[in-house]
Amino acid sequence: MMWGERGSVFRRSDPQCNLFQTSNFLPEDKRQRLERGWAGQFRQHALPLIGEEQFRDLYCADNGRPNKPVRTVVGVLVLKEMFDLTDEETLYRVDFDLGWQAALDLTPEEAHCCQKTLHNFRAKLLGNEQAKQLFSRMTDAMVKSLGISVSKQRLDSTHIVSNIARLTRLGLFCATIRLFLRELKKDLPEKYKRIPEPLCLRYVKEDGGDAPYHDTKSTETHRRLNVCARDVYRLLDRFKQDKDVLKLKSLGILDRLYLEQCDISDQMPPEKDDADATESIAPIKVKECKEVSSASLQSPHDIDVTYSGHKGKGYEVQVAETVGNGDKPELITYVDTTPACQSDEAATVSAIEALTGREIQPEELVTDTNYASAANVIECEKRGTEVVAPVKGPAAEVPNEKEKTLADFQFDVADAGQPVLCPAGRTPESTERNENGNITATYSRLHCANCPFKKSCPAKRNPNGTRTLKTTVKEHVLAKRRRYEQTEEFRRRYAQRAGIEGTNSELKRAHGLGFLRVRGGKQVRLVLQGSGVQCETHGDLFGGTGPKSGCYASKSERPRCFRSISIPTSITARYSGPP
Repeated sequence: MMWGERGSVFRRSDPQCNLFQTSNFLPEDKRQRLERGWAGQFRQHALPLIGEEQFRDLYCADNGRPNKPVRTVVGVLVLKEMFDLTDEETLYRVDFDLGWQAALDLTPEEAHCCQKTLHNFRAKLLGNEQAKQLFSRMTDAMVKSLGISVSKQRLDSTHIVSNIARLTRLGLFCATIRLFLRELKKDLPEKYKRIPEPLCLRYVKEDGGDAPYHDTKSTETHRRLNVCARDVYRLLDRFKQDKDVLKLKSLGILDRLYLEQCDISDQMPPEKDDADATESIAPIKVKECKEVSSASLQSPHDIDVTYSGHKGKGYEVQVAETVGNGDKPELITYVDTTPACQSDEAATVSAIEALTGREIQPEELVTDTNYASAANVIECEKRGTEVVAPVKGPAAEVPNEKEKTLADFQFDVADAGQPVLCPAGRTPESTERNENGNITATYSRLHCANCPFKKSCPAKRNPNGTRTLKTTVKEHVLAKRRRYEQTEEFRRRYAQRAGIEGTNSELKRAHGLGFLRVRGGKQVRLVLQGSGVQCETHGDLFGGTGPKSGCYASKSERPRCFRSISIPTSITARYSGPP
């Protein structure tokens, strides 16, 4: 039945319970097992959290047939990512899997969804923030429902690769040229015929297949790379005034390749054995590898991919989760993608800003060294979050009791008006602190003359007997962190960070992030926000009482099911012991 305003294309799910729902046809013992399992928990707790109204704007107000209920479509997409299935496998489960029908609250007659519906809905999500909002709202609702403390969280990144080939430099040139030639031949065949045939055949066979020009011995790679660079120049030069060709997306990618990988040079004719020996001279040369940015094009089929010298081509996924909730589940609270070429340092404040906007900002953020620059630690402290992480560089030596260092001075980095207390607890006679974080504090001659720490005090003695400390907020923060790093308390707190490595591993092994079926930044982000909530058994997920016995998964499914009762949007809820 239609549920919604009369004449509206958008419709919500019918809140009326159906007498013929799947679970009602089962014997009582099976029905109870189904309700205790992932399907019953998903229907009871996860499905109601899908706010359908937020998707209303995706549909035309007065043109078209009523939509498939959004709760059903979103639920199907969530389960798809949870079990890491293809569209075909997903739709089969909807049609014939009793557990899926129970989870989605569908009768056997209603249990159907076509592939086009999934495709079109995903396409609509790519152009807006609805998936991100769904993740946030459902996570926040589960935090509240489960009584999860968000005061302590941990943050880490993991490297993922979209569905692309890892191309060599020569392969990148060939694939980009090939992409342009094929699009030109398809959309503007008459203009394709204007390209010299030998150039086309170097990259595309007559039957349309890939020509193996990029497949060569290492000794020949440099010469062929020069030929490819000249071909890029020839193609761009030939169509630089053609308005129709300039509209092609692949030409823009070819132009980006040219700008990032090539330089204009003196006209150097091809060598007599080069494949383009009989063609026009191109005033171009290939840049040295060290001159090419890590943010340069890595694949013409995914222009958002960048390169990390440590991890290779792909994306970085930033993941934050709660920690320290004992027997209660730990939830992933924040996910985002960042360029692989970018340091994790740039992700810290963004994560805190996002969590603050949702009112789940942590008081303590445990993370690794890469996130914890002095600037990030100071900014997070101003926002009310303490960053617990080691400092880059060598560890500080532990001073003896009578030695004092910069770490022994005390002041609030967030309050410029607070005095800088010396190791003896004295306030300065004068303090200067500018916007750049530079601090100058001068202490009384009388107090400094009788101070037991004057021999090791980092404040320099002046001719008049006073002492002046010149430092910066960053230097002081680093000194205090290096000192704190040597304590047992820091080691205990920092030990909690290790647990997030298991979360990253599970997202890859059990939920598909280790092998993506999509390419493109928007598509990768959409998949990232649909990977699932995991529990260690098919027990009562929302009871918060720890692991329970009685997993009903088959042996073949147990490795995944034992840790994946999946509730949407990349939220990971694991029953775990104290950290």
